[in-house]
Amino acid sequence: MGRKIRYIQDQIAKSGKTSSYRPLTDKDINLNELETKLTELEAELLEINANTDRLQRTHSELTELQLVLHKAGVLFGSARDAASTVQHQGADTENGSSIEEAVDYPLLQEQEMQTDPSKQARLGFVTGLISKAKAASFERIIFRATRGNMFLKQAPIEDAVLDPATGEKIHDALQRAAHVSNSQVNTIFQVLHTKETPPSYFETNKFTSAFQEIVEAYGVGRYQEANPGCFTIITFPFLFAVMFGDWGHGICLLLGALYLVLNEKKLGSKKLGDTMEMAYGGRYVILLMAMFSIYTGFIYNEFFSVSFGFFGGSAYQCPDPQYSVKNCPYQFIPQLLFLNALFGYLSFLIILKWCQGSKPDLYHIMIYMFLSPTEDLGENQLFIGQTYVQIVLLLVALVAVPWMLFPKPLIMRKQHIQKMHGRTYGFLRESDTESTDLEVDVEHDEEEFEFSEVFVHQMIHTIEFVLNSVSNTASYLRLWALSCKKIVLYRHGSCSLD
Repeated sequence: MGRKIRYIQDQIAKSGKTSSYRPLTDKDINLNELETKLTELEAELLEINANTDRLQRTHSELTELQLVLHKAGVLFGSARDAASTVQHQGADTENGSSIEEAVDYPLLQEQEMQTDPSKQARLGFVTGLISKAKAASFERIIFRATRGNMFLKQAPIEDAVLDPATGEKIHDALQRAAHVSNSQVNTIFQVLHTKETPPSYFETNKFTSAFQEIVEAYGVGRYQEANPGCFTIITFPFLFAVMFGDWGHGICLLLGALYLVLNEKKLGSKKLGDTMEMAYGGRYVILLMAMFSIYTGFIYNEFFSVSFGFFGGSAYQCPDPQYSVKNCPYQFIPQLLFLNALFGYLSFLIILKWCQGSKPDLYHIMIYMFLSPTEDLGENQLFIGQTYVQIVLLLVALVAVPWMLFPKPLIMRKQHIQKMHGRTYGFLRESDTESTDLEVDVEHDEEEFEFSEVFVHQMIHTIEFVLNSVSNTASYLRLWALSCKKIVLYRHGSCSLD
């Protein structure tokens, strides 16, 4: 919007007008309507400037043609007068031919009557206007091109003329226009030669604008650099689909995007909310993400997280027993409890805060939930009994950590002992050689079980899950706070950012 305002101010200054200002209150400012109005004014000014350039170019061409006709008329008129004078001086009164007939007699009539194309003379002419500085070079070029078979006649033009192709002499034209219009502001037209890099501006449309904004969120390309926004149109939705490969969810996303695209004119004329405005601006991004998600979902055989064997069963069999369904009570359930005690509780507080419109400090709530769980929340309290609920959630999170750490290694150790206990009794064989060979094969097939390695491995997984859960909760809270800051910039809402 700042660029558009500067452009409009430049156009006002070029027209010789003065802009008026009036004080505005916060109630008078509506940035969405202001942006729409500035876009309309910029489009109108661009169209007016384009029409003005076309009219100026047409006027310059007609002016050149008028000057060429005038100068050519003077040239041929003077040549005819000179020929008539010569004919008068050397006329033979006895041959009976008139002077006018001699002047009008075609000089190449005999050549035109030749039937052999090689013997016909070919004449051509070039007329037009050229800068005085280029006249000598132009004469040399014509002389060399025709090998000296040329006749050149030049006539000076007193007034400066605007070249429609190159725009030369435009400074003089502007000076004359300022003088005729009695403008109080002098016209300034000067080419600045600088070593600084020119700024970058990429023209976009309703389809590419959202992708360009994604690119410019990381940085704007330098002048004459390749615009990565063109490649982002494919790479961004595809990488999203790689992570969101589910053709069931993709269909839902596609239906929402199609609604926004098919009703873009009706929705564009309305005042939408912040979330809806963001979705409407990226409607084509969502559309491509949905299409790619359906594609990758078919490859993943995922439909609302349910496997569909369109392409047959999986050729991969998981050999690790720790990922089996039997490990769900001491692996999946404690992880689910720990994650919901933190991230689920934060999501519940955010929704509750939106519904109530209150101003609690969610940072303070989440941090002191661990540092001082029994402290009175005061004005940060959202519902009755919130302190007791936070204590219960904290205990659940603390219990979930040893629940994830100890049961799985101990159960795997117990299963290994039972398996090995059943193999301590061997079968009677015909010879000791066969028994020895069987024991070697069994030991080779059976992987060695080290309880310390399994315990360390499980401890690493537990620490990673706990740290990732805390980190993701803090990141989500920070992103939510940044979105609230963006909303506050447009309106004075009730969103605490502490």
